[in-house]
Amino acid sequence: MKKRLFTMMAIAFFAMSMMAQSHSDRITLGMGALYERGFDATLSWEHETKYHNAWEYFINGYLKWDECESCGHICPDSFWHNYNTWGVGIAYKPCVVRGRNNYGNIRFGASGGSDTDKFIGAVHLGYEHNYALRHGWNIFWQVKTDLVLRGEDLFRTGVVIGIKIPTK
Repeated sequence: MKKRLFTMMAIAFFAMSMMAQSHSDRITLGMGALYERGFDATLSWEHETKYHNAWEYFINGYLKWDECESCGHICPDSFWHNYNTWGVGIAYKPCVVRGRNNYGNIRFGASGGSDTDKFIGAVHLGYEHNYALRHGWNIFWQVKTDLVLRGEDLFRTGVVIGIKIPTK
């Protein structure tokens, strides 16, 4: 009787943990530094499909700071008001690496937005590596490159770290 109860509990436990990993949705927040003198923040909703492949719908903000001409340092005005962009986009992330409690995705997508002056478009390419935590939470790091069309800087490249929070 005890063996049967233990077996049923083990099956239920594994079934619940498998359901939590397949077709999950997450809210993602990532921040990082980009070359040259850039700061990037992305808020997204990620829908994971089979085998850790995923679709990501995101809002992205970017600011580029510079030294102040009057004081020669980075002051609040030269940090926050030098060059800012925002964008809305979509990215597909096929899984290319799978391990125990971690996996890696190639991330490619496109976005459109503004630099507060004119419309800009961007093509995104990068690699994202995820580490699974308890209850569906993940932490991740990305190496990303953005090709920005009609922007002040054509290429942006850098590293982003972040967290993924399950929605269910």
